Amino acid sequence: MAAAQTGLPGRRGGSSNGPDRRAASGPPPRQAMSPRALALFDLDGTITRRDTYLAYLLGFLLRHPERLPRAAPLPWAVLQHLARRRDNTWLKTTFLRAILSGVPRHVLEAWTETFLDRILAHGLRPGSRKALQRHRAAGHRLIMVTASLDFYAEPLGRRLGFDDVLCTRAAYDAEGRVTGALDGDNCYGEGKLRRVKRYVAEAAAGLPVICYSDHHADLPLLRFATEPVAVNPSRRLKRVALRQGFAMEDWNR
Repeated sequence: MAAAQTGLPGRRGGSSNGPDRRAASGPPPRQAMSPRALALFDLDGTITRRDTYLAYLLGFLLRHPERLPRAAPLPWAVLQHLARRRDNTWLKTTFLRAILSGVPRHVLEAWTETFLDRILAHGLRPGSRKALQRHRAAGHRLIMVTASLDFYAEPLGRRLGFDDVLCTRAAYDAEGRVTGALDGDNCYGEGKLRRVKRYVAEAAAGLPVICYSDHHADLPLLRFATEPVAVNPSRRLKRVALRQGFAMEDWNR
C-alpha cells in the first residue's frame, strides 16, 4: 500500500525549541516552496536490513584489534539489559564508552566512509529506496529519525538524500575525541517522539506526518503520525498494527 497521501490533517507537536541540526552538505534543497508532508523514516531494520550500531562498533574493533580487551565486559552488559535491569540508554553508552571513548573524530570518519559504502552496497532493504523516491517525487520533506549515533547516521542521511537527520549525538572533549557520553537525550522511544514534536512545531507545523518503522519501540511516534506504516514489523508491532489499523509494507521485495 502506498503511504504517500497528502490530503490528511497534520498534527502539531510539543515545545518549539528549534529543529535539530540540518544534515548539511548533502543534495541541494528540493523545494523552494513549503513541502506537502513530512516523511519520517526509522533507520535500523526499516531502511537497513539489520541494526547498524552494533555492526559499526564490531567493524571498528576489527580495524583496531588493540581495543578488543575493552569489549570484554559487554556480554554482561547485554545480559543486564535483557533482564530489564538496565535501559537502552545505559546499554548504548556502555558500548560507546567501551569501544570508542578516546577515539579522535578523524579516526572515526575514516571508518565511517568504509562502513557506509558497505551499507549502501549491501545493507539496505530494496523497498526503502523506492519509498524515498516516491516521497521525493511527491514533494515531501524526508527526515531520518533514528536512535543511531550522529557520527555515521548524519553522513548516511546525506548520502541517501534526506533533508534532515534527527539522531542520538555523541559527546566529544575539547580535543575532538569521543568521551563515551551522549550529547543530549537518546533518540529512542518517547525520546524520539519528543525530538519529532520539537521539529514539527518549529519547522513543519500543520503538515501531515507519514512515519515508517519496523519496531515496537517506535509505537509512540507511529501513534503520533497522521499515517503510520509498519515496515517488516516486529511481532509486537505487527499485533498492534493489525489491531489499530496501521498500514503494513514489505520492503524486502
